[in-house]
Amino acid sequence: QLMSGGVTVNDALNAKTSAGELTLPSPAKINLMLSVHGKRADGFHALTSLVVALGFGDTLTIRPSRAEDVLHCSDPVVPLGPENLVLKAAAAIRERLCREVFFEFTLDKQIPMGAGLGGGSGNAAVALRGMNQLLGVPFSNAELHEIAAELGSDCPFFVESAPALISGRGEVVEPLVASVAAGLRGKRLVLFCPDFAVKTPWAYECLAAGAPKTYEPVANGAARIERYIQQGALADLLYNSFEVPVGQKYLEISTLLEQLRDVGAACLMSGSGSCCFALLEKNGPAAGEIQRIVRDAWGETVFWVETSIS
Repeated sequence: QLMSGGVTVNDALNAKTSAGELTLPSPAKINLMLSVHGKRADGFHALTSLVVALGFGDTLTIRPSRAEDVLHCSDPVVPLGPENLVLKAAAAIRERLCREVFFEFTLDKQIPMGAGLGGGSGNAAVALRGMNQLLGVPFSNAELHEIAAELGSDCPFFVESAPALISGRGEVVEPLVASVAAGLRGKRLVLFCPDFAVKTPWAYECLAAGAPKTYEPVANGAARIERYIQQGALADLLYNSFEVPVGQKYLEISTLLEQLRDVGAACLMSGSGSCCFALLEKNGPAAGEIQRIVRDAWGETVFWVETSIS
């Protein structure tokens, strides 16, 4: 058995509450495996992924507002209008409640945009959790999952942020059983991102253009996960359907990952790019050596974070 449906999150353990406001961590996520199987009838892609949240991420503060939803952000690049997923989350909560409730959000943004780390999706899901708590918990986790799925394919995972197997178009979230999840938590890794983003729609278009060879059978992804469960070799789990087609255009990514693998690093592009990660393992290169190679390839201004699976 790989999954368990009984995982819940006690927000009181993670949140800081004061004077009617709530501050929650909004973690980044990585795909330890991302296998895309092909286009579905609804236009989305079918996929299988093993996703984990990280200790690194944003912070979202939520407080009630009188007449309208307001979003403040530390990053001036982040859009603050109704197209932002946090404000869409607030509108979705209001629609479900059939009641005029409004919120003010302050987002301390640390996750780079367009990096494939789920920053915006995570912000929206954490906003749902926080609003739900401030409203006295009118919605169950299952209901929050439904609302999150309406906001975006990546959003449901962040309702609980527990290590999970993701399927469907990304909205089917099955938390890993406690013993498997425990084996992942605390694993150290480094994140590194170039100074350019990769647009997710374009990345999916690349997969579709290269079909069928760019897609992987469902059985292949399932077998890879089963091997990891049985043998526990995390490096053998690493796979991303996007890495080859994205790397064919963005040679900076594919060349760097090849260099790192040549020195024994277990590394991967996360999501549709452009951020990558490398596991810090006893038999692999140290963080300092990986950082030197990354900075030599991408320059001194490269985004770099050492963190762990949470």
